[in-house]
Amino acid sequence: MSVHCAPIFSGRYLSASRLLAAIGWQHRQQGCVPPTARDDRMVIADTFAGIRREARSRPSNKKAAIAAADLVRMIAAVRGIGSKAVRDRAVLALGLASALRRSELVALELGDVELVKEGARITIRSSKSDQDGEGQVIAIPYGQTILPVARLKAWLAVRGEAPGRLFTRFAARGELTDLPMSDRAVARLVPKYAALAGLDPVTVGAHSLRAGFLTEAARSGASLPKMQEVSRQKKLEVLLGYIRSAELFEDHAGEGFL
Repeated sequence: MSVHCAPIFSGRYLSASRLLAAIGWQHRQQGCVPPTARDDRMVIADTFAGIRREARSRPSNKKAAIAAADLVRMIAAVRGIGSKAVRDRAVLALGLASALRRSELVALELGDVELVKEGARITIRSSKSDQDGEGQVIAIPYGQTILPVARLKAWLAVRGEAPGRLFTRFAARGELTDLPMSDRAVARLVPKYAALAGLDPVTVGAHSLRAGFLTEAARSGASLPKMQEVSRQKKLEVLLGYIRSAELFEDHAGEGFL
């Protein structure tokens, strides 16, 4: 009796290396010899090596950080004094000041915001770096340029005190609803106002706000622990990358002779 050994899962969402390991594991679980062990001509190894090389050669779609000065221009590009304009200014300002991921930003509830004399305290109930949902609290100062707390207060005055999501969406005719704003809406909002401010909308996205905070913090000399306190990054090498980027031209090796 022959045993049919075939993976029972889809590799669509796995990387080449993880997929290869998963195929081997599945075969061993069924008592079969993994295909790689029978690959005398190295066909599988060469194929997967080619896949990895191709993946590495693809251009990165990483979005550029938005500088504080550019965000000020984007906020100024939000025209009018209507409810939607007030919300969009608050989303942009708080998005950079909090270094929140877009999913975290739209998941905020009204009860997660506490206004204090120093600014605002924001509670993040669950996040990518807090899978257990223990909750993390970050501070948002009033600021002197972007004014995130003032813009947040302006939105709260429009939104009202009804419990629910902090940022809500608008209906097709412009009426404010109690439905939560989606992360896709934030992803559209950022390049929209970037274009109005004269920036290249293709190079920026929702993550540009988080990256902007970390880049500006590094440029202003903030310490790693303080950057980590806001961003909640668990891997210090990620934060070091922002510092290296911000200091790329400082004390350049060729400054004395170029």
